[in-house]
Amino acid sequence: MDIKFYSLQEVADIFGVEYQLIYKLVKAGTIPSMRVGKIFRISSAQMQEYMDRMSNGGSPASGAPQKVCSRCGRNYYSALSISKKCAKCGAPICKACVENDHATLCEIHQIKEDAEKVSSDETNPDENQK
Repeated sequence: MDIKFYSLQEVADIFGVEYQLIYKLVKAGTIPSMRVGKIFRISSAQMQEYMDRMSNGGSPASGAPQKVCSRCGRNYYSALSISKKCAKCGAPICKACVENDHATLCEIHQIKEDAEKVSSDETNPDENQK
């Protein structure tokens, strides 16, 4: 068997980046890898596959699940970009929506909740307003 395997540190050195970046990309499934016990290894073929994919526009591997934020509709290729799930249905919500909008619900459930608030405000007007 003449397959060369690299450690994450070796891959980081080859690409000229920090170890942490390679680790995050491996954990997110962006760089294909295999585990031997507790240690990740990347074969030369897997490294070449990643480099080919990135040189062709950076699209995900064919068949790789694409994640869509249920709040803003943006496409994400990394599991690290999804921060939460909708409190009602479990649909994915991206980090940007959680951090910027404090989102806890997908777009559909947020619209329903807002509509329920408006209808309850119309049926029970605030007694303090004159």
